Amino acid sequence: MAKLVAFYSRADENYFGGSMKYIQIGNTEKAAKMIADMTGADLFKIEQKIPYAADYNTCIAQAKEDKQTGKRPEILNLPQDIDQYDEIYLGYPNYWGTMPMAVYTFLESYDFTGKKIHPFCTHEGSGLSNTESDIKGIVWK
Repeated sequence: MAKLVAFYSRADENYFGGSMKYIQIGNTEKAAKMIADMTGADLFKIEQKIPYAADYNTCIAQAKEDKQTGKRPEILNLPQDIDQYDEIYLGYPNYWGTMPMAVYTFLESYDFTGKKIHPFCTHEGSGLSNTESDIKGIVWK
């Protein structure tokens, strides 16, 4: 049974416990690599063709606008085929109670019939929020 860890992660300037810090690897990417190591899964990083700004506040404004307008950012190097995978671990940071819009682009690009999706989410205390139902709404229409 083949497994894939698909994840969206943000490096650059991030908010940590009341202050801004620059990080080279985002928290979701760290978690994704740990899951891949534990499960033997392949890794796929969901990357936007036009990335958000490195500056935290600018990034937040861009991401919020994308959410409000329902934009689906174009993704670099989408896998041609995910039929070989039976299980997909889907990782993302929590953006206003849901996933970054690029994750929507990823999910809307494939047929997930018969696949198990295991969501995992990084956050500052808000947990998975609505993301599980958002995933179900896209994948199992």
